[in-house]
Amino acid sequence: MLPNPHAAPRAAALIACVALAAAPAAAQVQVTVRPLAPPEAFFVADLLPGSSAARPDLLGITLVLGDPATGAAARTGTAAGAQAAGPTLSLEIAVARESPSPAQIFRGTTDPFVLQQPVRHVTLREMASRGRDVSITDFTVDDQATEGPGGRSGRLPPGTYRFTVTVRDARGAVIDDDELRITFSTASRVELLSPGAPADLPPPVVLGPTPRFLWSGAGAPDARFRVRVVKVDDAGSAVEALQSGFPAWDATVTGTSAFYPASVEALRLEPGATYAWQVTRELSTSGGTERVESPIYWFRVGGAGGAPAAGALELRFAALLRALGLSELAGFTPVGATLEDGRPLPLDRLEELLAAIEAGEVAVLSVRVR
Repeated sequence: MLPNPHAAPRAAALIACVALAAAPAAAQVQVTVRPLAPPEAFFVADLLPGSSAARPDLLGITLVLGDPATGAAARTGTAAGAQAAGPTLSLEIAVARESPSPAQIFRGTTDPFVLQQPVRHVTLREMASRGRDVSITDFTVDDQATEGPGGRSGRLPPGTYRFTVTVRDARGAVIDDDELRITFSTASRVELLSPGAPADLPPPVVLGPTPRFLWSGAGAPDARFRVRVVKVDDAGSAVEALQSGFPAWDATVTGTSAFYPASVEALRLEPGATYAWQVTRELSTSGGTERVESPIYWFRVGGAGGAPAAGALELRFAALLRALGLSELAGFTPVGATLEDGRPLPLDRLEELLAAIEAGEVAVLSVRVR
């Protein structure tokens, strides 16, 4: 039989077609990381596999399956409507401290899983839970870089941290990654400034029924502080009063100062009585709310049984005069005020205005005293 001169080219063409069919385009997956109400403090234990009951949703991770040919989000499924298997992926999350001292804190990976949907949302809480297809199954922790002797259960020291999420294919090759930086604050002590003195010293006399409470404490701009003022009475000590006494004022505020309310929000401070007060910082952590308590201060309200107390209006008026360099007018009692537009201001409104000026909420342009 004579050889067919067309046989070899056909075979070559067939082999070429098979080779093309055996090399499908690699799946394109995009990952983005976003914060989900990050706390002010975070524990390494919240990254480790375990129960999800108390886990915070610190990070949100979105996986988008793209079409390598068009760049658009792919649609899974066949013409008959049956769902087709997506690419096999694995996730890796790494946590590193960037400042104040760089250190690698944590690195964890998941087992391979199949991305069935075009878009999938994953949270850090899912990755730190057991039994999920995206659960972290292999991890390393730098115990030396955590705070205190707690090691893997310790708190991340204050600083700026970089969270990096990497998507890998079935062979371990990197497909995409994204990162997010979060700064955790310090749970420093809350220090009281005024009024009063530490509870191991005699209580100083405070003038006026609505003193301004001042304290210091690091934290976020919207940090919350709980202020408690308790009458000592027969409690014997400031500590016992705060532990068991009925509060004359108990409020949660933002910022580091507050005036004692001259309203039904609080009991009126009694002249001659002694009061203890304390501020508690409500620190939001990944494990819940943590309380940071200040020392205890106390003071005695001037009046019966003590030095005569000047009214709050006179005190604020005197403070305003000192701030304006008009100390020679000290001792005068205000009887009223007139605003720039000619409107008279009654005494109760004048007290509110002076309090706002003292707190820095209102700026004074000029003052004429007569």
